[in-house]
Amino acid sequence: MPRVSVLMSVLNGEAFLRPAIDSVLGQTFRDFEFIVIDNASNDGTAAILDGYHDERMVRLRNDEVRTLTQSLNRGLESARGEYIARLDADDLAAPERLARQVAFLDAHPDVMLVASHLRIIDEDDRVIGHFASPTEHSGLYDDLAYRNPIGHSAAMFRRAPVLALGGYPADYVFAQDLALWVTLAQQHVRFGMIDALLGDNREHSARTTLSAAMALPRHRESIRIFESAQRLPRLSQAARRLGRMNLARLHCLLAGALLRSGDAAAAGLELAHGFRLAPVFCIRRALAGRWRTAFPDGQAAHS
Repeated sequence: MPRVSVLMSVLNGEAFLRPAIDSVLGQTFRDFEFIVIDNASNDGTAAILDGYHDERMVRLRNDEVRTLTQSLNRGLESARGEYIARLDADDLAAPERLARQVAFLDAHPDVMLVASHLRIIDEDDRVIGHFASPTEHSGLYDDLAYRNPIGHSAAMFRRAPVLALGGYPADYVFAQDLALWVTLAQQHVRFGMIDALLGDNREHSARTTLSAAMALPRHRESIRIFESAQRLPRLSQAARRLGRMNLARLHCLLAGALLRSGDAAAAGLELAHGFRLAPVFCIRRALAGRWRTAFPDGQAAHS
């Protein structure tokens, strides 16, 4: 049985799929299976996958397009590894990522999930930023109140306990990773963070979760997750305050999307909700026009 199952779902990902696959197959840690779910792609994805003959690769294909959550849960059910490592089909893993994360979890049996910092790259592999998070459990736990501190393509977690919870929460389409992290936090598990850059997260125009057309359901989903995060029992007061501010920001973003869709009445209700959550914050941000930069280090929360 492999120690690790690397889980990737791809939908029409021909542009960046090959380097993503190569970054997994080039790991210094070798005891893994690599589960790739082709989510009914109709571009050159299948042809790219056909070009690989590594025995560690396990190919699955959906008969029709499913949500990422559904695809990942299908992969989880097929996985055999003790640990699950995630990588999106447009991101990259550093060669030592699996080795360092396996060593961390082996050495810390009380930790459910470990991640790392990430570089942010563009379509041409240029570094355009960094995604850094607290390295202590308490900081990661608090951050869940107002942002996602754990990059999905940097995460490795224990398979059996996540499967026992039902896998990725089925109700979430866009932020299934954050929904899972909050669910785990509700179970009083511990998170770990390796203080190193062990991967690249790619930003590009084709990313589904960044699509303006998806704004309404995306903002509504984020609100549901962060409302749940606000109920975590051991949040610091500062984290709860930032969580309320973040929820106010999300309600205002949803109001803007509703206005653009022509639903002024619903937009007004969302603005009122945001104002009730954090009135001073709403007034200051509205005057400054800086909804997305109201968080520590200028990092916007997941939306």
